[in-house]
Amino acid sequence: MVNDRNIKCVIVDDEEMAAKVIESHLSQIPDFEVVGVFHSAVESFLALENMEVDVLFLDIQMPKILGTDLIKMLKKKPLTILTTAYREYAMEGFELEVVDYLLKPIGIHRFLQSISRIKNRLQLSNDIIGDTLEHAPLPLTEDTSVINDHVFVRTNRVYQKIFFNDILHVESIKNHIKIVTEQENHISLIPLSTFEQQLPKQFIRVHRSFVINSQKIIRFDTQTIEHIQGSVPIGKTYKECAYDRLKDLL
Repeated sequence: MVNDRNIKCVIVDDEEMAAKVIESHLSQIPDFEVVGVFHSAVESFLALENMEVDVLFLDIQMPKILGTDLIKMLKKKPLTILTTAYREYAMEGFELEVVDYLLKPIGIHRFLQSISRIKNRLQLSNDIIGDTLEHAPLPLTEDTSVINDHVFVRTNRVYQKIFFNDILHVESIKNHIKIVTEQENHISLIPLSTFEQQLPKQFIRVHRSFVINSQKIIRFDTQTIEHIQGSVPIGKTYKECAYDRLKDLL
């Protein structure tokens, strides 16, 4: 729960049946409370600006205003899960830092995976609020690429040793980063730009929110880069610089 209260959810979908499916799934999960169901982005925008909402389940293809445009309009942005029948909006979802992207019809198993992500994100936020100062990174030498093969990062109230060669990619999520390694993921309250300065030359900034270990790349095209556990997008503003670096792999 968030501060010992239920997690407040809003559903926005112009299809009444699709909204009922999500509402039914949520009814089976303790501590999650539906506080609003809306069938248009216009209607929900007026309400969301005045409501206390933790999680937004948002359809994309709706009349007048797309769900992705609604996210951009909101001043207070809840944790958002996009729900859609269309795969082509996945990249924009990355850009908007949504928690998950669910394709309709939404089965309960896949839905529960999204709920797990939401719980992890909310727990992280609570930890950050109560432990902000303790998450500062250890001072490092100026040239970690030469002197060190690892970095110590503050995560879960301890300093964790992470070897650079184990890192697959690093993702920026608001005011913290997720370090994805071959063994596990680590969350730390460090700006991506700061952590990037501590990485050796094998790491490439390919997106506003992603840095990837070039030694772990197994394939890439004009839009995405894949490693053994997934993929990351290539941002438009980083494409030229990223490709200059990626050419060295050919």
